[in-house]
Amino acid sequence: MGKIILSDCVLGMKNMDAESVDICVTSPPYNLNIKYGTYQDNKPRDSYLLWLNDVFGEIKRVLKPEGHFFLNMGYSNIDPWVGMDVANVARQHFVLQNNINWVKSIYVDGKTSGHFKPINSNRFSNPTWEHLFHFTKDGAVNVNKLGVGVPYEWKSNIDRFDQSSDLRCRGNSWFVPYDTISNRNKHRGSHPATFPVALAEMCIQFSGVSGLLLDPFMGSGTSGVAAVNQGLDYIGFDIDQNYIDFAEDRIADVSTFQRIFEKSP
Repeated sequence: MGKIILSDCVLGMKNMDAESVDICVTSPPYNLNIKYGTYQDNKPRDSYLLWLNDVFGEIKRVLKPEGHFFLNMGYSNIDPWVGMDVANVARQHFVLQNNINWVKSIYVDGKTSGHFKPINSNRFSNPTWEHLFHFTKDGAVNVNKLGVGVPYEWKSNIDRFDQSSDLRCRGNSWFVPYDTISNRNKHRGSHPATFPVALAEMCIQFSGVSGLLLDPFMGSGTSGVAAVNQGLDYIGFDIDQNYIDFAEDRIADVSTFQRIFEKSP
């Protein structure tokens, strides 16, 4: 079960019980003047960071002692510090347990995989990754590394490292490309900044938790879709009713498909 509430997330989280959330997966506005429907993404930096300090304080309050907080932050070549500045605010409330790179595009062995937005500049390279910070309350929370594990390249290492299966830790660079889509509005609505469902699912799998997922910035509903796919309940907040309507329809479609699939012989 899940719900998305039309509310400022700080006010909304204040109505939640303390230590009731198992995992928070979210991506707040980056303060890069992105054109959202309702939210103005161009606050003075001090005001922006003070606001997020309030957000992170409430996330800490509602998160269980052994809970996980995954924070996706982008940046721009003009403002490369914004993700790190936001992480330093979260540092006042949490311990950075894993510093993960979400790789959106990469060139390996003569082939480019994934998608990136070209930058028309003679000064900057094309950004092909974003921050994915994994915070916990004390830095000592167990994770399920093999939940997002990958096969060994050299199978002799299975016995060499006394492993029971052909899986090893993926490491902290996660290549998760966007899906190739023919109709952006159909898959993302009018939301200008989204992340792949697979990325949120990997956060859940890496944490190894069940229970309740929180997304204070639900947007187009990606984390809600991931929660449904992984068997978690969810609660989210947003201040834009159009985004909520799209997210609810999107999640409902996933839930309907799952019910049909489960009934199939």
